This record gives sequence, C-alpha cells and structure tokens, in this order.
Amino acid sequence: MSAAGGAGALAVAASVGWWARRDDARGPRIWSTTAAGGRVALNTGAQNGLYVSGYDGRVSALDPHTGTVRWSSEVTTPGHADTLDGCPMAVADGLVCATSLTRLQVLDAATGAVRWQAEEPDSMTAEWGDGPAVAGGRVFAAYGGALRSYDAATGELRWSGPPDTSGVPAVAGDTVYTAGKSAGVRAHDANSGEQRWEQNAVGRQFTGPVVRSGVLYTADFDQATKSSTVYALDAATGRVRWQQAEQDVPGCPLAVSDGTVLLLGGPRLTALDADTGRTRWTAAVPSGLGLGGNAVTATADTVYVGTNDDRVYAHDLATGHLRWQDEPKRTGNERTGIYLAATGTAVYQGGRRGVHALGAVPTA
Repeated sequence: MSAAGGAGALAVAASVGWWARRDDARGPRIWSTTAAGGRVALNTGAQNGLYVSGYDGRVSALDPHTGTVRWSSEVTTPGHADTLDGCPMAVADGLVCATSLTRLQVLDAATGAVRWQAEEPDSMTAEWGDGPAVAGGRVFAAYGGALRSYDAATGELRWSGPPDTSGVPAVAGDTVYTAGKSAGVRAHDANSGEQRWEQNAVGRQFTGPVVRSGVLYTADFDQATKSSTVYALDAATGRVRWQQAEQDVPGCPLAVSDGTVLLLGGPRLTALDADTGRTRWTAAVPSGLGLGGNAVTATADTVYVGTNDDRVYAHDLATGHLRWQDEPKRTGNERTGIYLAATGTAVYQGGRRGVHALGAVPTA
C-alpha cells in the first residue's frame, strides 16, 4: 500500500480549473482527478468514501467532496496488469473487496490495509469471476464458475457451490442470487449454500440480478430474435411476476430506483414500472463510440447515463426529461468502460481518463 493522499490532492488542485473552464462543458461539474480512474463505488456508512478500482491494478479511496486520494493499494499480483476496466469491486461493511484474475483481496475501507486474500485455490487454469458481493458478514465471489462464500472477518471459506455461476451475485437478507453461465437464475441460502430455487425461464443474462423489495430483476437477450426480455421474479420463490420484451440489447446492468426499472440499450433509455413491467417512458441516448461499456444508475429522482465517449446525461426519473448533459471532447480511440456511482445530488463517473464528479457537492 502507498500513501498517495498528497499526490492526489495536487492532481485535483491542478485539474479542477481545467475541468470547470472547458468551453463545451454543459453539466454542473464539481471536481476532476487523473490520480485514479476505472470502476467506482460509494460507501455511505461509517467509512464514507468513494472507491476506484483502476486500470493500473490499484484500488484507491477518494474523498467524495474534493477528489483527494486518501489511500491507494495494489490488488493485482505482481506482473499481472490484467485490468482492462479495473478489477471488479464491492464496498460494504467497512470492507473493499476486489477480484483480479489471480486472487480475491479484501481491504480495510478506512486505511486500505489488506485484511485477507484468497489466491487460485484450485488450479492455474481457472479465474476469479465478475463478483464480488459483500453482505451479512460474508464475502461472495465466483472462482472457476463456482460461487464461494467467505467469512468477511477471517477469510475462512464457508462453502462453495456448483461450477455454473457467472456475473455479479446479488444478496438480500439471508439469500444470495446468481446467474447461470448458460441460462437461469438460482437462489442459495447465504449461510449454508443450499439451493432454494432455480428459474430457467430466464435465458443467458446480459445483466446480473438486482433485488429490491422482495423482487429480483434481470434481463436476457435472444440471439435468434435480436431482442431482450426484462424479468421480474419473486425473490422468495423464483416465480415470474412479469416479463417485458424489448427491442434493445442491454448495454449494461439494469438500474432500479423508486419503483422504476431502467434499461439502457442501443440509443435508448427505457423506464419500466417495477410492479407491472409496463413502459413509463423512453429517452434517446447516444450510444457512444462502441469502444467499451456504457453505464446507468439512478437516485430517488434522477437517472444518470454515462457513455464511453465520456459524456454524462441526467434525466428526470419520473418523466425521462433531460435535465442536463455534459459533453467533453474525447480524443483517441482507446477502449474504455464507463462506470457511475450516485448519491443525493452528486454523480461520479469513472473511466480511463480519470474520475469526474458532477451535480452538487453532497452535504454529508
């Protein structure tokens, strides 16, 4: 681990003016830094902070108000710069968990110190998957396609499931939900790993499961018809509550907020009623450069879309009306994934060019 707070503060100070002065700026910009860039996640608990899993194989903690780097720690093994979009990351319960190709590493959210790690438990040919997830004193991650559950405090392996898991698991209460590699959704007891139900009506998922208020939402894509379907499943039983066919291929995971399911696909953002699946509104969104992934996230009243040409759009959650858009001029043709995290009135955009904060400074 390296103490990079001072360098981060200088990077922010040097870049804030540039970020605010740009002639093509249309969004309400707060700060920008190139001291870190990649996947972003927020923790609003005791260790309030913004966390970035970077292209350089490091995880960094940033002050969400200023962008100052609080700490930075390497999470990939030496010689493995295997992070095209940054390592998959989860933040909760005072922990930051990241998976690279070769290991799962769990850090203290306040200091960046390594609590414990798990490295290649079975063979050199397997890899850590798209997880992890953290909840209820457990860390969940897929290795070689098998969902594994670790004690969050000690790193002790509690159980391992069958090797047919893909995507990021979702945890709600005492249940962990996963997508199958080929098709289907499964629910497991989070404490024992015992399978509670399996729903094969859902095909191969292009978005991982999202659980809200006892309902699991996900989407798949039918190669034959070139269309996608959004599903709402009863989280307790797996029963299909509703399904809604859509013309667009999901371009990123679903977002769910305030009774609304958001699907970003192609040049369109679609809002569905979370109870019925009926379309509430659609909004046109440019699809970006096609060189990486886009992102959508939502707060109680705003939907944010980030496209891989570094643009950010803010839409009213109730109506789809465009509130503001930010259109910096991006040069170069490098592949980059765009990631968003939002809270209150602020949205944070992470990508290859750094981390940018837009909206209004959070009050807490």
